[in-house]
Amino acid sequence: MKPKAGSLSRIRPVPDSINFSFFTFNSITMKKSITALIYCSVLFGVHSADEKVREGVSAFYNYDTKNAAATLEDIRTTDPDHPGVHLVWAASRWLDAQYNNTTEFAYQTLEADLNDIIPVYESLMEGDPDNQEIRLYYGSALGLKARISLGKKEWINTLSNAYKGFRIIQEVSEKDSSLIDANLPIGIVEYYAGMSNALIQFAAGMFGLDASREAGLKKIKKAAEEGPWAWTEASSIISFIYLWSDRDPQEAKRFTEKLATAYPNNYYYRIIFTESLIRTGKLDDAKKSLHLLDVSIESLTDIQKGWFTGYLNFEWALYHFHSRNHDLAMRYADRAMQTYRAELDIILGEAILLKGKLLDLKGDREGAIRAYEQCMDLNNMSQAMQDAEGYLQEPFSDLK
Repeated sequence: MKPKAGSLSRIRPVPDSINFSFFTFNSITMKKSITALIYCSVLFGVHSADEKVREGVSAFYNYDTKNAAATLEDIRTTDPDHPGVHLVWAASRWLDAQYNNTTEFAYQTLEADLNDIIPVYESLMEGDPDNQEIRLYYGSALGLKARISLGKKEWINTLSNAYKGFRIIQEVSEKDSSLIDANLPIGIVEYYAGMSNALIQFAAGMFGLDASREAGLKKIKKAAEEGPWAWTEASSIISFIYLWSDRDPQEAKRFTEKLATAYPNNYYYRIIFTESLIRTGKLDDAKKSLHLLDVSIESLTDIQKGWFTGYLNFEWALYHFHSRNHDLAMRYADRAMQTYRAELDIILGEAILLKGKLLDLKGDREGAIRAYEQCMDLNNMSQAMQDAEGYLQEPFSDLK
């Protein structure tokens, strides 16, 4: 059966990196580029409540979202002037709803909470109009509001909120260069604009951005390496890029290892760390990590299991492929395709590509071509698309 790419006609959560810095879909359209303007960076200065907020953030990334929301709710009461707590509170409640309830309920929760916190930021800005941190969070809240409009296919509201939010972030970055974390949302937009068509690149230029993958990647990496708060989000995004877009497994390993160590209960971070181990030839370590994933998936909610089962099957397929056990690799690749439930189809494309390579190795060129064509049909701008195009011209022969 031909895999289906993600669709904007459905409102679904995006579990792939459990972050709020960007949301991408699977067709190369204006809608994809608009979603690159949607972000929720965790950017704080130095405040008396920072340590308490850090506890909430740590719980947040370790999937303890109920505890995170409760901790952050308390801080909202005791330290309402903290610029970041309101936005992170809303994000934690949104994630908790995604993990445990329907998609519709999750978006209703997010919309209600944004309607609560946006006036709070507007009030804070009135009292301290030159505070760039407050403006930064206000812009990020508008970005998340654009995400809701996008899911509802309300294009005018999506564009309006995304534009307003991004312009605020851009102005904040220009006025206060010490906010290193602000490199993250700007870098995301530059990177994805650099992957898009000439019209999108022209539009990015109108914002004063360098619409190139190289420029965007440099800013994202700076946030990952130097950002005091946004390093987690930036590391997740740059790992995504180095694994599946501009493939560089060694660089991916550097960032994924840091994430998996810092947040041991985050299943996605363990997934991407495991893949970086496989792709760098650390197969013994990868196997141990895979067994950890096999055990820990049972602790996830049913919704999370739906997201990650296909991912886990692909990682086993990739492991057996690199271990040169092609029969098992094929079995897990097929299983990954059959169990795939995540919205983003990046790893689905990798599974189909892997199946094509395995079929080439078996001498089934016709089957391999069908797989490569299926992979390219996803059209998600990943490295797998480029690889599939190459293998359509020249059969895959062996691991390089």
